[in-house]
Amino acid sequence: MKIAVIGIRGLPANYSGFETCAEHTTKHWAKDKHEVLVYCRKHLYPNRNLKTDDGVYLKYLSSSPIKSLETLSHTFLAVLHLCFFNRKTKIVHIYNCGNGIFIPLLRLFGKKTFISVDGLEWKRKKWGVIAKSMYKLGALISVKFSNHIIVDNKIVEDFYIENFKKKTSLIAYGAKIIGENIENDSDYLNKFEISSKKYFLFVGRFVKEKGVENLIQSYLKLNTDFPLVIIGDDVKGNEYRDNIFSTYDSHPKIKLLGYRFGKEYEAILTNALMYISASELEGTSPSLLAAMGAKVCTLVNGIEENLATLGDFGTVFKKNDYNNLTEKWQYFIDNPLTIEKMALKGHNHVIDQYSWSNIAKQYISLFKRN
Repeated sequence: MKIAVIGIRGLPANYSGFETCAEHTTKHWAKDKHEVLVYCRKHLYPNRNLKTDDGVYLKYLSSSPIKSLETLSHTFLAVLHLCFFNRKTKIVHIYNCGNGIFIPLLRLFGKKTFISVDGLEWKRKKWGVIAKSMYKLGALISVKFSNHIIVDNKIVEDFYIENFKKKTSLIAYGAKIIGENIENDSDYLNKFEISSKKYFLFVGRFVKEKGVENLIQSYLKLNTDFPLVIIGDDVKGNEYRDNIFSTYDSHPKIKLLGYRFGKEYEAILTNALMYISASELEGTSPSLLAAMGAKVCTLVNGIEENLATLGDFGTVFKKNDYNNLTEKWQYFIDNPLTIEKMALKGHNHVIDQYSWSNIAKQYISLFKRN
């Protein structure tokens, strides 16, 4: 089977859940002898390989320098390349419902198209009226013209059924299971002056819906000497992001580490005492699954998507109630044995339900059926 993946930044993954999902699924597809091609944004990958170590082919194309047009422009060029220069590839996996506007063209050229939508993008606070309208239009076109829509949680699945009368396929994100012993992990921790199991962690972008400011405010009310470590960032010039850095970057108990990847990220994650998130909008959160997979106790916002991800195997605070976040957070601090118990419970849940190899097979089965 020849499969093309479009609508993401590219591989290797270095930004969001879409890229992480693509990296893991394509790796398993290639391992199972499928021919897989991923379209990458040229300006993000100065060191360009034609193929990953896992056997996934890479194609680099340009994109608009205008930030708001970057995704759509790159996807459009990838669609043109598929239609006119890569006609033998018949299966196209698209990410991001905004890219759904290109599906009719792909279908016109005989491509079977499957689109993964991540939450309800038009609800995100960062988008203006035009961007929200484009996402809604992309969703409508996807409903009408795609071979199938893929969602990663039941909340979005229910939305498409209730609002578009469209049946979707629910395929959750998988979790990378990180071992407990990371080589030279103490070196990574010493670099940021943190100690194993003596800090709290959040991983995510510095945008309003991720609730970074609310998380920090709840943390500052706690009775604890353990620091709050935050991995993530956003583009400079984002007022929300810039205000957080200017206010808290020099705070003695708050450590803003920016983006961290690879062994460094894994060491920081596996050695955290707890993973805490105040995010108000999620699909199936890859960072939450990664924390559970690393056997780290989790406490997250009680939004419907997180409840669907966790089941009875993680702890939530009342939806968008940050006083309740502080109360539950303090309870864990005062009851350390509960932290160990919940960490093990969450870990077992991820091992059982979120294997990337099984998830990759679900996609292939879907491609064959539709």
